[in-house]
Amino acid sequence: MEAQTKYQKKNSGTLNNRKKILVFETNSAKETEKLGFKIAHMIKKYGIRCAIFTGPFGSGKTTIIRGIIKKLTGKNHVTSPSFTLVCEYTEGEFPVFHCDFYRIKSPVELESFGFKEYEKGLLLIEWPESAYEKIPENSLKVMMSFVSLTRRKITIIFP
Repeated sequence: MEAQTKYQKKNSGTLNNRKKILVFETNSAKETEKLGFKIAHMIKKYGIRCAIFTGPFGSGKTTIIRGIIKKLTGKNHVTSPSFTLVCEYTEGEFPVFHCDFYRIKSPVELESFGFKEYEKGLLLIEWPESAYEKIPENSLKVMMSFVSLTRRKITIIFP
């Protein structure tokens, strides 16, 4: 248990001796959002330009992204861009673009709304599966899963 936050770091290590992984478990939406603050720090520290978030419905993807956006921009009202595809936040040091590609069926659809233009800031992408070929390869990967009704496992894989 870390002193400043209530989420629990389960273990860390390397994957294929090249990629660092971190695994956390959280017990509530509040803890998941606070873990987003820590991820925001990692994003700034390592100059990450894109992070992708995978996991089933209700696993906390938007919640953890809310924490990242709050920390990076100071913006308190953060919602899912499920219908708009992208929410833009320009209040911080650099623009942050929260994307939800759940309704995207092919990478070609990304071109129809000018996805390339969003690469000038930080991309936070939910449901990236149908658009992998257009997403930068050196993206931070955040995989979320259920441990129980309120408990989440969050695995972070560095580029």
